[in-house]
Amino acid sequence: MGDISHSRVAKSNIYCLKKLGATIRLIAPHTLIPPGIEGEVAEVCHSIEAGITGVDVIMTLRIQRERQTGGFFSSTDEYFKFWGLTRRRLQRAAPEVIVMHPGPMNRGVEIASEVADSRHSAINAQVTNGLAVRMAVLYLLDNARPRN
Repeated sequence: MGDISHSRVAKSNIYCLKKLGATIRLIAPHTLIPPGIEGEVAEVCHSIEAGITGVDVIMTLRIQRERQTGGFFSSTDEYFKFWGLTRRRLQRAAPEVIVMHPGPMNRGVEIASEVADSRHSAINAQVTNGLAVRMAVLYLLDNARPRN
């Protein structure tokens, strides 16, 4: 959910989660969805309320202004009003929903502090363990390739 067009995290997670058989919903305004991704790859929702209804995991993504070249939305206040993950919106998800965010977070832009700090949040563990997991995957991949 969020700036999917400019996110490396989104692209790698879509690829990996699809391989693992997960059902993927991408939730963002039209301007932040990469063209051609809808359909076989993922369901695209242009309504946050419809998109998070019943989901088990929500991964919010940082708005990456440094990678944006145009007006993808008018202001961060407007973005949060329509697309921010708030406690009220979170109630539409599954009761034991897990909230993730790869960091760094823009509190009050893509996610409310009360959600980021809630019992549903796995954000601190995700950020803490992210580097170690990526290093382990690269190590395993490097050691799995044939040596000549």
